[in-house]
Amino acid sequence: MGLTSWRPAYRVTVDGDDITSILTSRLVSLTLTDAAGVQSDSVEIALADHQPLARLEIPPTGAEIEVALGYLGGLKDMGLYIADSVEVSGPPDQMRIRGTASVHGKTTGGKTALTEQKSRSWEAGTTLGDLVAKVAGEHGLQAAVSDSLAQITLPHIDQLDESDINLITRIARDRDGLAKPGGGRLVVAKRGESLTTAGEPMPVLSLAPQQVTSWRLSRALREPAGQVVATWRDQDAAEDVEKTAGDGEPVRRLRQRFASEDAAQAAADAEYRRAVRAGDKLSLTLPGDPDLVAEARLNLAGFRSGLNGAWLITNVTHTIDSGGYRCSVSAEVPE
Repeated sequence: MGLTSWRPAYRVTVDGDDITSILTSRLVSLTLTDAAGVQSDSVEIALADHQPLARLEIPPTGAEIEVALGYLGGLKDMGLYIADSVEVSGPPDQMRIRGTASVHGKTTGGKTALTEQKSRSWEAGTTLGDLVAKVAGEHGLQAAVSDSLAQITLPHIDQLDESDINLITRIARDRDGLAKPGGGRLVVAKRGESLTTAGEPMPVLSLAPQQVTSWRLSRALREPAGQVVATWRDQDAAEDVEKTAGDGEPVRRLRQRFASEDAAQAAADAEYRRAVRAGDKLSLTLPGDPDLVAEARLNLAGFRSGLNGAWLITNVTHTIDSGGYRCSVSAEVPE
């Protein structure tokens, strides 16, 4: 990674105005959490507010916050967030501004259209790539769908009082995929394919023991993946038909009844792959690196057996405070 000898740096922009210089003398901590998918991404900025004659104005919620992290000489954009809560407390007097990842499309009335509920139907035979392209186009985004998902043919889908981002997220999840807007694109990719918001492959990050502050591997007793059963309704035969993934015990049955054979098989396969991935969990703390993001892959070498090899990042917390810039990483064994 080669970044640890540089001085940590950041940039914070609110509604297009760079406020980094204002924050510099007051910053207590800046914490950014990046998780697989969009719902869990967040930022929290804690500021000292101890000067009675120069109190910070309580900002309005709904502001757009852009954050970049890194070191002097190189910053990386870490996403767009919507300020959804502000808290002041004391003593010591502080202000905390919290934001969640912006599902960024055309903004209407302070609310991004991708999160607005709507009702419509999608005809059977629509491909996942076409559906994502249509939704992305409606919100001024570019679609980036991985080849492994783009040509999947979908059954008839009723979108009833459901946001576009929720629709795409649940369709992707049933096929072991993830949906994530960012950088002007709407990315839908297979879990573990490690694509950037530009739809390009993420680099594999190599780690050696001297680059890591601490590590922990936990291995929990778990049931074998067994067999997953999904049911679809065959309208011509007027009967429910089962599709399976895996074999042996235990047998897990998905509660949802699917509209087509392909949808049922895809859901069973996705749930089976999630079960296979469960088990070994890796936690790391290390000097900050903005290239550490959810869905990126790590390659560990020189540690010990059971730890060396490939890992898939599921969650990263970036923190800048008086102790410098550091990352806390959670990862699992890729499929």
